[in-house]
Amino acid sequence: MKKKLFTVLLCGALAVSAVACKKEIKYKASDLVELGQYKGMEITLNNNYEYTEEGFDAFVENSIQQLGIFIPDDSLTTVEEDSIVNVDYVGSKDGVAFDGGSAEDQMIDIANNSSATQKTGYIAGFTAGLVGHEVGEEVAYEVTFPEQYNSPDLAGQTVVFTFQINYIANAIDSKDKLTDDLVAEKIPDYTTVDEYLAALEEKYKDNLETALESDKETAILNSISNGNIGTVEKVPEDLLQARVDMIINMQEKQYEAMGTTMEEYATSAGYDYEETIATLKKNLEESTKTEIILEAIADAENIQIDDGYKEFVKNIYTQMKYNNAEELYSDFSVEGYDGRRYFELAYRTEKALDYLVENCVVSFEEPPLVEDVEVTDDEAVQEDATEESAE
Repeated sequence: MKKKLFTVLLCGALAVSAVACKKEIKYKASDLVELGQYKGMEITLNNNYEYTEEGFDAFVENSIQQLGIFIPDDSLTTVEEDSIVNVDYVGSKDGVAFDGGSAEDQMIDIANNSSATQKTGYIAGFTAGLVGHEVGEEVAYEVTFPEQYNSPDLAGQTVVFTFQINYIANAIDSKDKLTDDLVAEKIPDYTTVDEYLAALEEKYKDNLETALESDKETAILNSISNGNIGTVEKVPEDLLQARVDMIINMQEKQYEAMGTTMEEYATSAGYDYEETIATLKKNLEESTKTEIILEAIADAENIQIDDGYKEFVKNIYTQMKYNNAEELYSDFSVEGYDGRRYFELAYRTEKALDYLVENCVVSFEEPPLVEDVEVTDDEAVQEDATEESAE
């Protein structure tokens, strides 16, 4: 399960440049926070984590729709406003095809002006001109790119798109439309509808369990941030600066690859560099307070590095495309705080969070229904006025 805590501690860092450690930063977490009652933390969740037939049916339908299965229907010959159409198209400006404006074998959703498979939207008017035309026709019409389009050569320009309408399709968007033959042909690793639905049921159950554990983590981290089990009055300045240096070094490496620096980029984008660093430091101070509290819990519960650490750090350096842990440690080292120490702490604090999740006391409550939300007199007056103006 992906951990929120480690994401918080990394703050989006992908890689940082190596800085030789000089004097080691030393502190004792228990000296910085007086822990309250953290065993049996009480949290409240208001989502539904129970298996229901309605929930499973919705999950199945969504899963099938994401597969993007479309079957040509020869009985459909005219493009309508809700058709799914397979086309080839070429975009041209002043009679010349432009880069990125052509594609073949594209499934497009007329009603939503979008790709039927990728669900990405097209520019306004891209599909509307196909309505009313027949399968086999070649159709050409003008479309204007928006003024803020990301290609300067096309922004605000009127071009011509020429479409070849290949066929109209039916979407396989529910389990009732699945057949064993379709499953075997279109869905890898499955040969029958029953086999596929059984696998989806297991995935649905796993998702419910994962959602519950994830929401527990979120609630516990929020509780820690709110000072419910202890408060860190002040993060040691050298520790906080080490966290800041880590992020700055990461950013500098990225900007160096672009031939600039973090300060130059921030200034060119209209930001005050010193204010940017001050904001970064303030945000890191809050996440480091959470880190210290969890470190104090890890110390109190004697949570140490164990056999699981090797796999933990391997997953990280593999995802970040390092060859080994030593390369990772080197790039995450800053003055006074080396990379190995950083990742060992990350492992211990994650295990401390696991401990809190395993030992918390959860109560569940139903989220309020819309009709249960109290409406103030001012809101009621505003709503009445809105209805009158609409009429």
